[in-house]
Amino acid sequence: MKILFINISDVVGGAAIAARRLGKGLEKYFDTENTFLVRNKMSSEANVFPTRRNKFEQVTERWVNIFMNLAGLQYQYLPFSPKFILQKARQIRPDIISLHNTLGGYFATPMLIPLSKIAPVVWTLHDMWAFTGNSAHTFGDESWKEMKNSRANTKIFPSIGINTGSLLLRQKKRIYKESDLTIVAPSIWLYDLARQSPVFEGKEMHQIYHGLDEKVFFPHNKAAIRQRLDIPADAKVLMFSAEKLKGNPYKGGQDLRGILSEINSRLKEKIHLIILGSGSMEELNKFENFIIHWVGYVSEEKSIAEFLSASDLFIYPTRADILSIALAEAISCGVPAITFDLGGGPTEVVVDKLSGFLVKPFDLKEFADKTLSILYDKKRLSELSQSARDYALKKFSLMEMSQKYYDLFLRLKNRS
Repeated sequence: MKILFINISDVVGGAAIAARRLGKGLEKYFDTENTFLVRNKMSSEANVFPTRRNKFEQVTERWVNIFMNLAGLQYQYLPFSPKFILQKARQIRPDIISLHNTLGGYFATPMLIPLSKIAPVVWTLHDMWAFTGNSAHTFGDESWKEMKNSRANTKIFPSIGINTGSLLLRQKKRIYKESDLTIVAPSIWLYDLARQSPVFEGKEMHQIYHGLDEKVFFPHNKAAIRQRLDIPADAKVLMFSAEKLKGNPYKGGQDLRGILSEINSRLKEKIHLIILGSGSMEELNKFENFIIHWVGYVSEEKSIAEFLSASDLFIYPTRADILSIALAEAISCGVPAITFDLGGGPTEVVVDKLSGFLVKPFDLKEFADKTLSILYDKKRLSELSQSARDYALKKFSLMEMSQKYYDLFLRLKNRS
């Protein structure tokens, strides 16, 4: 089976990680032939092709996207990437097109119709954008259910200058209706929201959790890894990770400082904090009771698993997440996680008192309280470590995810 994957990146971001793992799982278990088309190619893999082929195309398309968004014409026209995607798809002649994150100014929404005439499109949602006017998240606003777009949503990424959200929603509904399109949501929460959307009326929908390789993400030898990182074997170790430490207001960076400030004021000894992610948060260095290990952005899975295995607890104060691959990786490595009880995807990974703990949204004091109470309870940490690992094995299996997608792809291929 030939599968064409389309995503904004081949390496960076949750959607890239999910798409890459799906591709590897399908290739490993079902011998599929995979090709990736991405806006930003970061790897050297031969089966990955960038949709913008030179600096001129990159700069021009970036500015076109900015102006189109300001005019409220989000993703209506882009001069280079859509043409390249359609040409490459016709050349490859895939059996299935696996569509992922379409944000970022490389995928024009109207091209979904001609694309789905080449092969059935299975769109894995990584945010709410597909069924809102313009925003990736709406933070409780439900105007999209009535095919409307509140003014507040226009300022949420990816923002638009003029509130054309209702028009964009009507256009999405028409395009989806005319397309051979199947929807997959990686969390029950997102699946339930998508089912309530008028734009997906009549469309087939499935819920399939992201999978990860349990032979990579498992509890490594904590003492050996700590020795390599120059962390004492008996030290208390927290970990936080994000793609960007600053620049994304949703992924926890803005609340991390407040939580660490609370913890720092109560500590009577120094503890270690491992931070993964691009960028810097130099303001954290003022917390004298933390020994911070600034790692930078890490994409290599084995390294991520080792850093996690060196930790006692994973803290992740996200404000918006569809599922959270970072949380799934943590619990698969036997590291209990603490996150806000947002009622969405993260609560399907962190089950309170089983794979970690849930905290009242945005209550930084309670977050700090819970972190310290668990960090210094060795027996509870050990119990949670085992139950977290067991839960991850049942919920986020790479083989199970691959099997479900393959069965879906095969049925759609045979139908067409």
